Amino acid sequence: MSPVACSSNISTKYTCCQKLVKEAGEYKSKGNAHFAQGNYIEAIAEYENALMTCPLSLSKDRAIYFGNIAACHLKQNEYKEARDMCTQALTLDPKYIKALLRRAQANEKMDTSTSLTASLEDYKKLKAEAKDAYTLRECQRAERELPNKIKDRTEKEKEEMIGKLKDLGNSILGKFGLSTDNFQLQPDPSGSGGYSMNFVNK
Repeated sequence: MSPVACSSNISTKYTCCQKLVKEAGEYKSKGNAHFAQGNYIEAIAEYENALMTCPLSLSKDRAIYFGNIAACHLKQNEYKEARDMCTQALTLDPKYIKALLRRAQANEKMDTSTSLTASLEDYKKLKAEAKDAYTLRECQRAERELPNKIKDRTEKEKEEMIGKLKDLGNSILGKFGLSTDNFQLQPDPSGSGGYSMNFVNK
């Protein structure tokens, strides 16, 4: 279902848009009431109704509805969905601080090296824009904690990948009487993060 289109007649269009804006606001109010009661699925449905009703020209209003849906997903630990909704909101309103904060939080919770890096980037943007004490504290915390988390997560992901490659290698090499134990991985001394492989006859 697409947002409702208004008439091309200027007077009729203005009246139509006013009506749609009011209706979208009513859906938002219902969504807020559900959110306050912890009924996040119902809240999402109302915010989606608001999006379907709100004229496409009202980018900031539509950004808020996307941001509210993101807040519901955060409450339900649906971090990918929350991140995606925040990105939609920020596409419509790049200065939407709440959406930027929620996206940073969602990416941090996803806890991959890529998402943590994206989270830190958003927190750095927030630090330059935010004015409230809570957001500034979050930015300062992120700048302290995330660099080490990114480093640790990157190393863990490398180890996991090497483990998977080792299992795959053993399944293939076993046909030739070899295993990955015949090959030694050595970290690249240049510090590039890569590895070199040496054959060992066992």
